[in-house]
Formats: sequence, C-alpha cells, structure tokens
Amino acid sequence: MAAFALLMVVISPLLTLAANQIKGLDDAILFLMHWPGADTSLLESPDYEKLVMMSSNNEQYQCLVPINYGNKDESSETYTGPSAFTLLLPLFRKQLCVLRLDSYWTYELCHGLHLKQYREEREGKTARLHEYTLGMFSLESFPELMEKHDAENLRSNIPTTKIEGLNMPYFMVNYTSGTICDLTGRPRLSHVLFVCYEEGHHEIYSIKETYTCEYEIIVLSPYLCQHPSYRPQDLPQTSLHCVPMNDSPKRPRNLLRIEAESLKLRSDGAVLAGDTSSGSVKLEVVEGADTPSGTSTTSEPRPKLSLFPPQPAVDRKLVEDFLSGEYCLHGGSGWWKYEFCYGRKVEQYHEDREGYKIIILLGAFNLEEHRKWVEKNPEKSYKPGKRHVSHLYSGGTMCDLTGKPRQVEVKLKCKESNSPSSVTLYLLEPQTCEYTLGVETSLICPLLQHADELGLFTLATGLEDSQDTVSSPSLNEDTDQQHEHTKQFAPHKGVIHKVDDEDYEYDDKDDEE
Repeated sequence: MAAFALLMVVISPLLTLAANQIKGLDDAILFLMHWPGADTSLLESPDYEKLVMMSSNNEQYQCLVPINYGNKDESSETYTGPSAFTLLLPLFRKQLCVLRLDSYWTYELCHGLHLKQYREEREGKTARLHEYTLGMFSLESFPELMEKHDAENLRSNIPTTKIEGLNMPYFMVNYTSGTICDLTGRPRLSHVLFVCYEEGHHEIYSIKETYTCEYEIIVLSPYLCQHPSYRPQDLPQTSLHCVPMNDSPKRPRNLLRIEAESLKLRSDGAVLAGDTSSGSVKLEVVEGADTPSGTSTTSEPRPKLSLFPPQPAVDRKLVEDFLSGEYCLHGGSGWWKYEFCYGRKVEQYHEDREGYKIIILLGAFNLEEHRKWVEKNPEKSYKPGKRHVSHLYSGGTMCDLTGKPRQVEVKLKCKESNSPSSVTLYLLEPQTCEYTLGVETSLICPLLQHADELGLFTLATGLEDSQDTVSSPSLNEDTDQQHEHTKQFAPHKGVIHKVDDEDYEYDDKDDEE
C-alpha cells in the first residue's frame, strides 16, 4: 500500500480546515500526504507551520506544512541563447499554413503572413465564399521586431495564459490591419500566443474573440521549447505531514476505505481484510486455479499528468460534409491559391481585385482512373498500418509544357494532434504539371480503419453487415461547367504553394511499407 496519498488542492472531504486557516493555500500545488503517527520529531521543527484539521468522522490531526512551500528554484543559470522571436523566425519565413475547422468558420493561419476566416455557402451549383482577414504580418517588420525583442531582458516577467488549468508562458505576435470591422470601424486585430509544446506542429490550439473584432489564438510550437523560460514548469508539490490527535487513528478511516477499494479494483486476486478502526489494513493475495504461484504484485506507476488533455471531437456534420465533397478546404498564400473538395476536384486559382477569377483544374476524381493508377503503382495501395491514403485526381486542364492533362496525388495523412480540428495543407509540384497535395489532420486517423485497398473509406450505414463506400460524388455537370469557365493561364513551373518541397518536413516512410 502506498505510504502517502496524492491529493490536489485541499484535503476535503476527508479533512476540513480548523479555525486557524493556513496562509495562502495554492490550488496549483500538489500535496503529498504523509501519516507518520504520533511518535514523530517533526512537531518540534521550526520549519513547519502547524494546522489543525478534522475529518468528517471528527478525527483530529495536526498537519505540518513547510513554511516556504511552493517556492520556485531561481538558482538556474542565466539563459544566453537566442530570443523567443529568433527561435520562431524559421517558422515565419517558411510561411507554413495551418487550418482549424469549426462547424461554421474555417480559420487559416499562415505564420508570418496572415490569419483569415472563411466559410462557403452553396445554393444549388453556385458557391459563395465569405472571407475576412483577421490580421496580417509583414516580412518588412522583421528587423524592427527582432531589434525590439533582442533588447528585452530575457529574465523579465514573461506573461502566462491558463491552458487546462495550467499557467503556460507564451510569446505573443500581433497580426494587424485586418478587414475593417463594421461594428467598430477599425481593422480587425489578432494576438497570436505561441506556447511551448514538444509534440506540437505549430497548429491552432484555440481561437476566441476576446473583444469585438479582436481575437486571441493559441498556437502549440516545439520551437519555443528551446528557451527555458517558455518551457512548462513542473507542478510544485509539497509534503504534508499529519499527526493524529486525541486518540485518532494513524490514518483517517474514510481514507483507508477509499484506498482499500482502489486496491481491490486494481488487483485481480487481492482480497482486503481487517478492521479499519485500528488504522491499518491487511492485504492478502488469494491464488486461484488459473493464477501462477509465482505471481507477485507491484505498485502501479503514478499516472502522468497530461499537459493538454484531448479536446472535444469535431462536429460530426462537418466531417460528413467534408467526405461528401460539400465542405472544401482552401490553401495557398501567394499569387496562386487552391481549393480541395474531397472526392470531387482540386483547383488552382487567382482572383484579382475586380473579382475576375482565373481557374486551373489540377484534377478531378474518377474512380476508374484511380483504380488503374493503383494497379499500375501498387505501392500507392493502402495496407493496414499505413498512416495515410493516396488518391489520384486526374483529367485536369491541359498542360502546355507536357501536352498532357494535369493530375494531382492527394495524400490524406493521419497526424495526431491535441486540436482535432487542425489541418495542415501543402501543395508541391515534383514534376511539371504533376502535383502532390498533402492534407494532414487527426480527422483522418479514425477513418483509416475503414479504408480498402484503393484507399477509399467505408463507413457503417447503421444496418448490420451493410457498408457504404465513401468514394467520389458524380462529376458530371459540375465538372463540365468548370471546364467551360476555366481560362488557360500561361504555364509556370516549380512549386506553386505556400510550403517549399525542401522546407516541408514530410515523413513519408510508410510509403515503403
């Protein structure tokens, strides 16, 4: 049995504070409860503050709390490395874009460039895109910002924000000059708070409107973890020694009962016996017919506190709309932007100030063409254990340089994230007019178990032994009309996206499996 109990905050409901309340109990501090018994020399120590506590069974204890509990260790060496802004500079220069999907809005954050929100409304075969810029960040401001941040004292007070009950240090970058707000008459403004998280991928953890047309975005980035002042601090914990008073048992009876029930649940063959009134519990292991005689019991490791517990799942309707091709993803941060509608098409477009739109179809999904492509390239087929599926979108706008229609391989990759609605998009052109569109999100992870050899998802319809293949919606009139309105633009070669092929850290090991 454990020699102490790990309790958060106050010891209630087992114990309640007496009249002499202790000064400043901090909810963020863990207390390790020790029960040394009546024979202890700690009562004479000047390093403890005495606190009388009483259980719900009127059992009295004198608890000893260290006078300087919870003090942080300030003896660490002075940090002389790069500033937080310098550590984040490679991210801004890459202009990596991430998406966050909400039930109504889609948010696009291109680091070092802009933050936008948009939604698409469809009426029949026509689509209308509502887009607002929540703030912009210019490369021209880099030298000024670097000079400002380098001049700051590295050990100055770093602001914190509360995430899942923890105070996390953050580094803030302001995105300004957004779309004019109708309510305030001023440009929209966003504060992007970068928080250290080793498992992060620079994705949006949360976004909220703090004031009218003013937004706060929390981004999880591993880059910031190189700076010790921005690393999450270990939860302080303090030993709390409680000595029985007035013939009270060594440990409260209710605490013993809770510990006994916990051990009974954790131990398959353990039987607890004894009288809890004496303050002790006897533990016996009863060996059954199927239990080896050499079996030994070991204490379980203390559960590790999760820094960022999982967030609620994304709206199911949003996932259904995405898989049906009704909800399209938009990407791109330069001259060219692109639109991906699952099971329908991948388009590249440019819209000028007058609203005139130049559209190039990179590929449309055709089940038969995709099947032939997988048969010709068996390494593209899906096998259990892979972390992604590949789909071919072919028959795009004719390429002048190759004389062939454009085509694009869409890689839908499972990417574990603490923000389920976060999506990373990138578009590469490894060969002339042959593209690779990467879509990385945790939304794909549960769908992989329903993927067939062609990489198409099958979802249960709710009827026993019945499945429906989520393949391509029909591409008849919609695609034909799209070709009619497509204007052939002067061909260009190379990467046409927002992430360079060399810069993007794409792990493609499972292609070889």
